[in-house]
This record gives sequence, structure tokens and C-alpha cells, in this order.
Amino acid sequence: MRFYKKNIVWLVLGFVTFISSCGENSEQDNPSEEESSQSEITKVTSVWGIVSNEKYTIGDTIRMRILTEGNTSVDSVKIIFGGKDFLFSGDELEVTTKDILPGKQTITIEVSFLNASEKHTFPIEMLSDIVPGELTYQRVTYYTHDPDAYTQGLFYHNGYLYESTGKKGESNLRKVELTTGKVLEQSFLPDQYFGEGITLWNDQIIQLTWTSNQGFVYTLDGFERLKSFNYPTEGYGIATIGDELVMSDGSENLYFLDTEKLLETHRLQVYDDKGPITNLNELEYIEGSIYANVWQTNDIITIDPQTGKVLSRIDLTGLMNAQWSRRLDVLNGIAYDKANKRLYVTGKWWPRLYEIRLLEKKPS
Repeated sequence: MRFYKKNIVWLVLGFVTFISSCGENSEQDNPSEEESSQSEITKVTSVWGIVSNEKYTIGDTIRMRILTEGNTSVDSVKIIFGGKDFLFSGDELEVTTKDILPGKQTITIEVSFLNASEKHTFPIEMLSDIVPGELTYQRVTYYTHDPDAYTQGLFYHNGYLYESTGKKGESNLRKVELTTGKVLEQSFLPDQYFGEGITLWNDQIIQLTWTSNQGFVYTLDGFERLKSFNYPTEGYGIATIGDELVMSDGSENLYFLDTEKLLETHRLQVYDDKGPITNLNELEYIEGSIYANVWQTNDIITIDPQTGKVLSRIDLTGLMNAQWSRRLDVLNGIAYDKANKRLYVTGKWWPRLYEIRLLEKKPS
């Protein structure tokens, strides 16, 4: 069942009894009658109107009621939800979800009565209140792209493309001439690393690796390696948003890092109106939105960097001719020429890099 804006789901949560754990010695294994009665604590409150592991849509109102056993009177209730505290003086509760972020969340309800209090915890899932727009594309032109480049990261800067390629023993960072596809500079990673996303910050290139939990920082000119840094997840895509970096790990999560220590500051879960969008891969920040390749699909999604809500879905089906005589892998690689507002995309082992223009998708 689902609880939507004007629908109330009433579910009786049974009174929960828990017994304190027993010790290791024989006396504790066989407690006296007095010890036994003291070790059994029965909760005297329960909550109606909220369902654990249920899906709600941002904007829904969740209405709840505190039930008590016997003549117990509730003094106050505090609900902790989405990093905020909601205080109530009675047993009738109403919480709006309009300012809650999408994703897996927890509602904690603390009930105070007499000189005691009890806590109830409910994991839930919040869906986005935005139905993503549907976009398609128009080819503007195309350029030669190295068909041996297993593209993992891409960005445009001052007339050149910068690209990171994958595969152990083949991974490298390169500077590429846009119009010809010619590799002008190149630096290979040690064989144990699988290269992933790259981004530009303050005349430095930041590169991720896939499963090594390690990234590298280079000079823009000459690709001199300045330092390495660590992160606890896998590395997929990375982009720069002002004085922050945002990276993906192949899940629905986006991780935001400070640009000095390269440590996580916060994270978002990427959701549309139906659920999480997993397999987030190459990232690019374009005109206020995060663009993300969805691995193993022909889709790029645009994401609100403040909330994680999916704003639109771009269908690039048919962009690369599947009859190409050599191997082809999936779409991956987004670069943006901000000065001229030109959008470039390519893929792993693709022989072409395309400039495209985005269009609204007409209803079929």
C-alpha cells in the first residue's frame, strides 16, 4: 500500500517487548524472579499511520497518532526527520515532506510521558516530486575520435579535449586536438590502475580510478603528477561545481568533496518520481545542472545539484552507428564548451565525438 497526499494508511504496530541480554555466568543464566521481572520492559506507546519501508512522494503529508497502553498520558512528542526536529504537545501528529530530500530516509519519533520516554524508528523512501522532462538530440557535427580510447572521463578547455581512458595496462590521461582527434600529450597510469573520470579545478586535473580507492592530481600543462588522494568508494565520474567537486561511484549516490583536502562534505541520492537512478557514471556540470551518463544505457540524465532530483532524461539512441566495423562499447563521455555553449558526447571505443543540440522529445 502507499500513503499519498490525502490518503491515510493506518497500521497498528504491535507492542514490542524486549528482554535485556543475559550474562555469561550461571547466576545470570538463571535469574531470580525479581531480576527477571526487572529485565522485561514493555513499551507502553505505539504509532499508527506510518509504515516502515513505505514509499512516499515529496510533498505528501504523513499523519500519525500515538497510542498508549492503559491511562498513560502523552506529555510531548518529538519527530526527527530530514535533519529537522518537529515538536508536538498532543498525540495527533502531522508532518509535511515538502522540504525533505529524495532517497532512503528515517523518521524517529520520541514520545515523552510521566518521567519516561520511548523511541520509535521507521525507515522510509522518498520519491522525487518532479516528473523528468524527455529530451532528444540533433547532430550538429562530428569529429574523429580514437577508436582505441576506452573513454572514462572527458572535459573541454581552451579549444582542446582532455580525456581519461580505462583498462588496466592501457589507462592514460591525454590532451586531444578537437578538430582532428590527434593526441598531443599523454601520460599513462601504472598497470594496476583502471583510469576513470577527470575534471579541471584551478589549473589542475583531478583523475579517479575505478576500484583502487585512489585518485591523482596533475598539472594541466605537462601532466606532472602532484599528489594522490583516497576515497572509500569506487570511482566513476567527477565534475567541478564552483569550489566543490562531485563524484559518482556507479550507484545512485553523488559525493561532494572539498577542493583542498578532497574529503567528502555531503552526499545526495539521485531519484526521479519512480525511484533511484543507479549506474551513474561520467559527470559534467553544465549551466546549473549535473549531467550524468547512465552506464549501459543510451541515456544522459540532468540532476539538480541541490536536491538530487532528476530534472530530465536525454535519449541518445541511434547516435553512434552500431554497424561500425570495429568494436563499440557504451555511451560515455560528456564535455561542454561554456563560452560557445557547445555540447560534446562520445563513448568507449567510439570512432567519433559528436557535437549535439538538445531538443524536446515529441510525443509518439
